[in-house]
Amino acid sequence: MHSRMGAVTKLLFGDLLGSVAWFPVWWYTQGLGLVIGKAIAALRYRARAYALNIWIRNLFVPMYGQRDLAGRAVSVFMRVVVLIGRSIALVVEAMVYVVGIIVWCLWLPGTILLFISNIL
Repeated sequence: MHSRMGAVTKLLFGDLLGSVAWFPVWWYTQGLGLVIGKAIAALRYRARAYALNIWIRNLFVPMYGQRDLAGRAVSVFMRVVVLIGRSIALVVEAMVYVVGIIVWCLWLPGTILLFISNIL
């Protein structure tokens, strides 16, 4: 009987309260590292999906094989427009990821403050 009481005590104080005390530490160390890592991986994926290096490499290659001056001018103009649009989209996505990381950092204190304000 004594070993069961010890096990329950260890479960209650060691595991349960220890997990509650460890949660904020995990949130700002390992959890934040995971969120930042996922954001960087997602941003790298989007950069590969936009293929900016391919668009830059083919900037002066004529579109549709039209090699006269007008065809080259239109090709360069359209590729510059596409590059600007894709670059803006990539920057906006990077800003969304940064906002997401900031929200992650503010979520725990905000939740605790709301919980305390509802108790009082």
